[in-house]
Amino acid sequence: MKIKIEEGLLKRFNNFETAKYILDFDHTLSREAVSTDCCGITRFRLVLVDEVPEIFDGQIESNIGTIYFKDWGKMYLDENMKLRPLSNGLVEFISDNSVIAQNVQIFDFRNTELVLSA
Repeated sequence: MKIKIEEGLLKRFNNFETAKYILDFDHTLSREAVSTDCCGITRFRLVLVDEVPEIFDGQIESNIGTIYFKDWGKMYLDENMKLRPLSNGLVEFISDNSVIAQNVQIFDFRNTELVLSA
Protein backbone atom coordinates (compact mmCIF):
# COMPACT_ATOMS: atom_id res chain seq x y z
CA MET A 1 0.00 0.00 0.00
CA LYS A 2 1.35 3.43 -0.89
CA ILE A 3 0.36 7.08 -1.13
CA LYS A 4 1.95 9.46 -3.59
CA ILE A 5 1.90 13.16 -2.72
CA GLU A 6 1.63 14.89 -6.10
CA GLU A 7 4.10 17.57 -7.17
CA GLY A 8 1.83 20.58 -6.62
CA LEU A 9 1.33 19.55 -3.00
CA LEU A 10 4.91 18.51 -2.18
CA LYS A 11 6.07 22.10 -1.60
CA ARG A 12 3.81 22.26 1.49
CA PHE A 13 5.95 19.55 3.08
CA ASN A 14 9.39 21.07 2.39
CA ASN A 15 9.82 22.42 5.94
CA PHE A 16 8.55 19.34 7.75
CA GLU A 17 11.68 17.17 7.82
CA THR A 18 11.20 16.24 11.48
CA ALA A 19 7.46 15.62 11.27
CA LYS A 20 5.76 12.28 11.50
CA TYR A 21 2.54 11.89 9.50
CA ILE A 22 -0.78 10.41 10.54
CA LEU A 23 -3.77 9.72 8.30
CA ASP A 24 -6.52 10.42 10.83
CA PHE A 25 -9.92 9.36 9.52
CA ASP A 26 -12.03 9.14 12.68
CA HIS A 27 -10.95 12.26 14.59
CA THR A 28 -8.74 10.38 17.03
CA LEU A 29 -6.55 13.51 17.20
CA SER A 30 -9.23 16.05 18.01
CA ARG A 31 -10.72 18.19 20.71
CA GLU A 32 -14.08 18.20 18.94
CA ALA A 33 -16.83 15.77 19.70
CA VAL A 34 -17.69 14.15 16.39
CA SER A 35 -20.42 11.60 15.89
CA THR A 36 -19.39 8.75 13.63
CA ASP A 37 -21.25 7.02 10.87
CA CYS A 38 -21.63 3.26 10.59
CA CYS A 39 -18.01 2.60 9.67
CA GLY A 40 -16.42 5.21 11.94
CA ILE A 41 -14.80 7.24 9.18
CA THR A 42 -15.84 10.88 9.38
CA ARG A 43 -13.18 12.87 7.52
CA PHE A 44 -9.71 12.17 6.20
CA ARG A 45 -7.03 14.46 7.62
CA LEU A 46 -3.26 14.36 7.31
CA VAL A 47 -1.85 15.38 10.67
CA LEU A 48 1.79 16.25 11.38
CA VAL A 49 2.96 15.22 14.86
CA ASP A 50 6.17 14.91 16.88
CA GLU A 51 5.42 11.38 18.11
CA VAL A 52 2.95 8.80 16.81
CA PRO A 53 0.49 7.48 19.42
CA GLU A 54 0.42 3.67 19.66
CA ILE A 55 -3.19 3.53 18.47
CA PHE A 56 -1.95 4.28 14.93
CA ASP A 57 -0.70 0.76 14.28
CA GLY A 58 -0.69 0.70 10.47
CA GLN A 59 1.83 2.13 8.03
CA ILE A 60 1.64 3.35 4.45
CA GLU A 61 4.74 4.28 2.50
CA SER A 62 4.79 7.60 0.68
CA ASN A 63 7.20 9.94 -1.05
CA ILE A 64 7.29 12.13 2.10
CA GLY A 65 7.97 9.21 4.46
CA THR A 66 5.89 6.73 6.41
CA ILE A 67 2.27 7.70 7.04
CA TYR A 68 0.68 6.05 10.08
CA PHE A 69 -3.00 5.15 10.41
CA LYS A 70 -5.32 2.84 12.33
CA ASP A 71 -4.80 -0.53 10.67
CA TRP A 72 -8.49 -1.50 10.87
CA GLY A 73 -9.23 1.25 8.34
CA LYS A 74 -7.23 -0.33 5.52
CA MET A 75 -10.42 -1.98 4.28
CA TYR A 76 -11.42 1.52 3.08
CA LEU A 77 -8.11 2.18 1.33
CA ASP A 78 -6.58 0.92 -1.91
CA GLU A 79 -3.17 -0.32 -2.93
CA ASN A 80 -2.20 2.82 -4.91
CA MET A 81 -3.41 6.19 -3.67
CA LYS A 82 -2.60 9.86 -4.27
CA LEU A 83 -3.07 13.14 -2.50
CA ARG A 84 -3.36 15.87 -5.10
CA PRO A 85 -4.08 19.57 -5.04
CA LEU A 86 -7.12 20.86 -6.89
CA SER A 87 -7.36 24.22 -8.62
CA ASN A 88 -9.84 25.42 -5.96
CA GLY A 89 -7.28 24.92 -3.16
CA LEU A 90 -8.70 21.65 -1.83
CA VAL A 91 -6.69 18.44 -1.49
CA GLU A 92 -8.24 15.34 -3.03
CA PHE A 93 -7.49 11.76 -1.93
CA ILE A 94 -7.86 9.32 -4.81
CA SER A 95 -7.00 5.76 -5.74
CA ASP A 96 -6.66 4.00 -9.07
CA ASN A 97 -10.36 3.14 -8.78
CA SER A 98 -12.16 6.03 -7.10
CA VAL A 99 -12.21 9.28 -5.18
CA ILE A 100 -11.69 8.41 -1.51
CA ALA A 101 -12.16 11.95 -0.14
CA GLN A 102 -12.67 15.28 -1.88
CA ASN A 103 -11.30 17.52 0.87
CA VAL A 104 -8.40 16.23 2.96
CA GLN A 105 -7.31 18.77 5.54
CA ILE A 106 -3.67 19.08 6.60
CA PHE A 107 -2.95 19.97 10.24
CA ASP A 108 0.33 20.62 12.03
CA PHE A 109 -0.02 19.37 15.62
CA ARG A 110 3.71 19.43 16.35
CA ASN A 111 4.71 21.22 19.54
CA THR A 112 1.21 20.80 20.93
CA GLU A 113 -0.23 18.41 23.46
CA LEU A 114 -2.20 15.75 21.64
CA VAL A 115 -5.73 14.96 22.75
CA LEU A 116 -6.97 11.52 21.81
CA SER A 117 -10.73 11.17 21.37
CA ALA A 118 -12.48 8.03 22.49
